[in-house]
Amino acid sequence: MKTLQRERTPLYVSDAKNCARHMVRGSLGQILAGTFQIPSYEEMITILERDFEHSFDEFMARRKIVKSHLSWSQEQIDDEVENQKIRYENELQMNLRVAALNTIEEIENLVKSLNQAITKWKVENL
Repeated sequence: MKTLQRERTPLYVSDAKNCARHMVRGSLGQILAGTFQIPSYEEMITILERDFEHSFDEFMARRKIVKSHLSWSQEQIDDEVENQKIRYENELQMNLRVAALNTIEEIENLVKSLNQAITKWKVENL
């Protein structure tokens, strides 16, 4: 079941976590200086679209359709591939919005955790 779900999910939650970690690592200086600004929802969607490739694999979709519907004509196969592509792109957009929210939340948690660790270190060592 998990394999099927992963196969159908264009943008994974792990992508959001990886993106958040990458952004926090790249902005460590700003975080320490207190000038880091968490990207807006729209900015995060743009970042995720740019950084993660989750394109529809038309070749594999066509192959699966042909294997499971041996009697279908080329036109029926083409129509089904197009339908699957549309569903995939709609699902990708929905998952992208969720991933953007998850990434923002993950960044907030990482920044908060880092700031708490810095405060604790200062209290113990200064």
